Amino acid sequence: MRNYLAACHAVDITRLISLEAIRGVETHHFGFWDAQIWATARLNQIEEVYTEDFASGATIEGVRFTNPFIN
Repeated sequence: MRNYLAACHAVDITRLISLEAIRGVETHHFGFWDAQIWATARLNQIEEVYTEDFASGATIEGVRFTNPFIN
């Protein structure tokens, strides 16, 4: 974990992110934890998220999801 934190910028979950995540659940039918990932990226201008949990190649309100295990 120390190596990841040294290599990456960690973003805190805020009240605004939680509220945006609720909107993601309601609007896009995300599970809540996935909605928090999406909301954190969206509100912090993070354009791409590497994940297995979203459809690879999907872009939702400016956030692109990429599955790093698909060629």
